[in-house]
Amino acid sequence: MDFKPTEEQELMVQAIEEAMTRENLETYFQDCDKEHKHPKKWWDILDELGLFSMFLPEEAGGDGEGAVTMFLVMEALGRCGGPIYLFWDHVKADALLENGTKEQIDKFMPMFFEGKPAFAQGFSEPNAGTDLSPATISTTYTRRNGKVYINGHKHFISGAQDSDYCLTLAKNAEDPEQLTLWFVPTNVPNCKKEPMEKMGINMENVNDIWFDDVEIEESDMFSFEGNGLMATSKGFDYERLIDAFNAYGQALCAYEDACRYANQRIVKGQEIGRLQLIQNHIMEMTMRIEAMRNMLLHYAWNKDNGQLTRAEASIAKQFCSESANIVVDHALQILGGIGFCGSRVSRIYRDVRITRISGGTGEIQTVIAARQVLKKYR
Repeated sequence: MDFKPTEEQELMVQAIEEAMTRENLETYFQDCDKEHKHPKKWWDILDELGLFSMFLPEEAGGDGEGAVTMFLVMEALGRCGGPIYLFWDHVKADALLENGTKEQIDKFMPMFFEGKPAFAQGFSEPNAGTDLSPATISTTYTRRNGKVYINGHKHFISGAQDSDYCLTLAKNAEDPEQLTLWFVPTNVPNCKKEPMEKMGINMENVNDIWFDDVEIEESDMFSFEGNGLMATSKGFDYERLIDAFNAYGQALCAYEDACRYANQRIVKGQEIGRLQLIQNHIMEMTMRIEAMRNMLLHYAWNKDNGQLTRAEASIAKQFCSESANIVVDHALQILGGIGFCGSRVSRIYRDVRITRISGGTGEIQTVIAARQVLKKYR
């Protein structure tokens, strides 16, 4: 495996870092974080750089760039302090192309190219998260008079405030073993959306959604009846790998900020970076940053070559989410009071904590990976 970036990848990374440096967005990010606003100014820069179409499939008119390029992009954006937890919506495009009808593809695909939220994904419920099964899903669909009616409560739904539709997992009221996905409108009288309070990721909204007899058509079904979990399952592994990219990218920013500070902060006449206790923090961070980067390039290469396993996706997410939180904690300790009071490392400290929970908790990643590993030795 040769992980040396191509000339095109190097130019892309250079363009990202130049644009981010030129705009000097950190104060803007702080304002968006405080006001819980989507960072439109930053989003427009991503659009100008062509990042929205870059990772969409070629058959849909995108550039079809793969996971290695995705890693390098998220590394560059993360290094510059960008809220890269927002940059994942396009992973829904593959499932849409594979399982959507022509009308659904024509309706939603153009929105990915524009960087607009095509649709939210409504899987989790108050009693259904890690376990998405007929026993835990309470949202139902019922057929009456040629229409379909959705009832239920979805929980922890990212981006729903800005989305007109939610791809909603529901069970058949007449046959509860059938789980089916439906495109359900959310800006209608019988649907209520409420943003949830969070400790971090304030530039993304996370919501409760209530459906009270929301009327839809049979044509709003995604894939086929009873295929609710399988219709998007292929994307889960890649989504977990991107979660790992996100954790690493945020940790990289905190790590580099802490290293710079250790070379600048003077205590008793010398830089604190000369102190062995600070060097211990630097070493712990460096080992994890290097291990994360090498692992993610390897697994990204596997993804691009059709070799990424479910175990690898879970290992990447578990290791990188845990390591990123450790790195950011060490970085905050080096920065001390300045890190706690208003630096971007304090923002990252709050934002990166969700990586151990979202997209499947660390505990479930351990179960998934361990089962796959044990199968090899039976």
